[in-house]
Amino acid sequence: MQPLVLAPTLAPGKTLAPDDLRIIGEALFGPWGWQTRMAEALEVDGSTVRRWVSGAVPPPHPVKVALRLMLEAGAPERAPPRTKLPARPRSKPTR
Repeated sequence: MQPLVLAPTLAPGKTLAPDDLRIIGEALFGPWGWQTRMAEALEVDGSTVRRWVSGAVPPPHPVKVALRLMLEAGAPERAPPRTKLPARPRSKPTR
């Protein structure tokens, strides 16, 4: 299976290594800005992906499964970045 050749730690029973996460991210989303696009695709904060890539925190198992499925489906088209959604309204400070 090609995804396992691309990233050996995608195999069952393995922990996804930071280097493999980088390889997968670049394969799916391109070499520039892949962390942000991966965070959007997985619906997590960008800092979460950066912690996974730094090795500070391992990605949870569902992330590994989602990335494997994304690889099997093929890289998404390189569309221009989406416009940002409006920010959530800030809560009023209580005094």
